[in-house]
Amino acid sequence: MEETQKLKYCFGLEREVAEDIIFEEILPRLPLKSIIRFKSVCKTWFNVITHDPRFPVQHSKDPNRTNDTISSGFFCAPSQLFISGDEDQCYKFTWSQYQSQFMSSCKVLGSSNGLLYGTRYGNREIFICNPITKHIIHNIPYPKNGIDIALASDPYNPNLGFTIVAIVASHENYNDDLMLLNFQVFSSKTREWQASKNNSGIWLPYFNSLLSRKNHAVFIGGKIYWFVTYHLSSIILWFDVDKEVWGVIICPDEAIGNYLIGFSDPSVHEKIGPCDGELSYSRIMGNTEIGIWLLREEDDEFMWVKKHRVNLTRVFEDNWNVILKTCLYPEKCIYQKKDVGSFASYVHALPYLGGEDVWFTISLYAALPKVFLLNLRTNELKLIKDDVVMEHPFYPFVPTLLPCPT
Repeated sequence: MEETQKLKYCFGLEREVAEDIIFEEILPRLPLKSIIRFKSVCKTWFNVITHDPRFPVQHSKDPNRTNDTISSGFFCAPSQLFISGDEDQCYKFTWSQYQSQFMSSCKVLGSSNGLLYGTRYGNREIFICNPITKHIIHNIPYPKNGIDIALASDPYNPNLGFTIVAIVASHENYNDDLMLLNFQVFSSKTREWQASKNNSGIWLPYFNSLLSRKNHAVFIGGKIYWFVTYHLSSIILWFDVDKEVWGVIICPDEAIGNYLIGFSDPSVHEKIGPCDGELSYSRIMGNTEIGIWLLREEDDEFMWVKKHRVNLTRVFEDNWNVILKTCLYPEKCIYQKKDVGSFASYVHALPYLGGEDVWFTISLYAALPKVFLLNLRTNELKLIKDDVVMEHPFYPFVPTLLPCPT
């Protein structure tokens, strides 16, 4: 009786509705934000949404559900927050006591199609989880001499399982200037690490922070991309998961050498990310602009296509009152509207996810970053949840109800 009353309250019904109609015809058509909220209606709904393997497939493929109100955004690992451009802007992930203890021993390294992955207890094992469904896979061994890992997974094809690719250092082949890197592959089908088929390796300058933790790996279009920095240079390293071959991509010509004055670490103002099936590259250029490119592949050849060029000076002039909110005490801010160019040195790029929105953060006076969303069509700047503590890193994230593939 109590569950029936809850159903009537949720849908404003005058009479009872058969459960099969609710679970097969109504719920799969609702946006993900509503589904997450309705898990708390009763135990029956919780079990169907959380444990019935048919439900997430129905929800993800329903042709009538075209306007999900939880869109792509960023997962803020230290704060356990999902940040989006929606009205609510932030969604706090909640865990059971056991899950909280588990996650406290984890370090998130990246995301792949709605799944988070990283390491536990230092680099002793790897975990994969869906923070929406709370499904967790762990006890995956970390490869010996591993420098970084990336997850290749498609929840929409769970029968394919998942693949983890690791970049490993060959300590037998290095000198003061160069080191040899190889790839190892872990498959959920074999449950063991194996050297990639093309094991020729790649020589790169020896540098301890070769793969910056400020920049994550991106899996898109069957390839994993790593942003690699050394000295004042940067390249993009890619690995084809099916063919197990690798290659190197040079960053856009216009961006090379055009570094933000005052910085020596390119990872602060360069980011790669997933954008509608393509790789995006964002860069803060000089003290005044954000350049955005998309990577296209034709006949096994890569080419960069310029997508957007954002004039930060104009953005800051038009949204000066919003910019002032980055200051702890706006009334005591030493900057004035005529000093908008000075703010660019505090801007950190975030990956471009597509559409008319560009994301970036501003960290003023070494304070925690404030996250901003710029609409390119209106030039309107929006501050995301000023009252919520956020910290780097931010990982591109698209919520899904599909479970982790096994």
